[in-house]
Amino acid sequence: MPEINAKRRWALDWRRARSLLFPIAAFLQAGGMPKREAIEIFSSVLDKVSRSGNRRKMEHIGDPTRYADIVGTWLRSKRFLNEAGYPRDLAFSGRYSFSSLVRIVSRRGDPAAILKVLIRYGNVRRTRSGKLRLVRTFFYTSGPQRMAYEPVAYFLSDASSTLSNILKRSKKQRGPDLFWHKTENARISDAAAKRFALFAKERSLLFLDEMDDWLEANSPQVRSGKGPKRRIGLGIFSIYSDKETFSKMR
Repeated sequence: MPEINAKRRWALDWRRARSLLFPIAAFLQAGGMPKREAIEIFSSVLDKVSRSGNRRKMEHIGDPTRYADIVGTWLRSKRFLNEAGYPRDLAFSGRYSFSSLVRIVSRRGDPAAILKVLIRYGNVRRTRSGKLRLVRTFFYTSGPQRMAYEPVAYFLSDASSTLSNILKRSKKQRGPDLFWHKTENARISDAAAKRFALFAKERSLLFLDEMDDWLEANSPQVRSGKGPKRRIGLGIFSIYSDKETFSKMR
């Protein structure tokens, strides 16, 4: 079962749960599956998840955007860069330290707790001199034995919301035209799949870095408004299907 910290727990209420399940329900209905059978299958999957003890443990880390913002600020703010324009190694406390970096992004954030998360998932490491070094250009949220819960919840929520909005969209609806693009091939060996994963990761990080620069350059216009904020962005994920499942779908 997921490791739960009540103070940091992501609020999975009815509204969020309905949003997550809507495109799945629409998919099952379009495939001709009866309602009763769909409910039975979902119930059996829940039972299987509760019995599974070999999967990665999940822990709650709170709002994942603040970790991403900390990494982004470390990468871009001149006060945290060296003369060559790369992120400086930071002391934990003091002027232009890791603690001051955290306070810029999140006034209420606990620098020590945030640092533990960043180190645990391989985003930051301590140097021999005791300073803190940024080793990832994006906030990584999974390790060999555990994953952060909130980034997974955001990913599922974003994917479901995008599909739901595409399904519900009318001709008169205003706003940007949401999209879902992908590329794939079913004739790739396992060895080639590993090479593709490395190639795609390198290329996608460069692309996402460019998108992040654009969002950062245009963010003051969004931050100036009051009230609820809308999250705008772009997500990229890798595909590695189960062979049996894919063959059945064909």
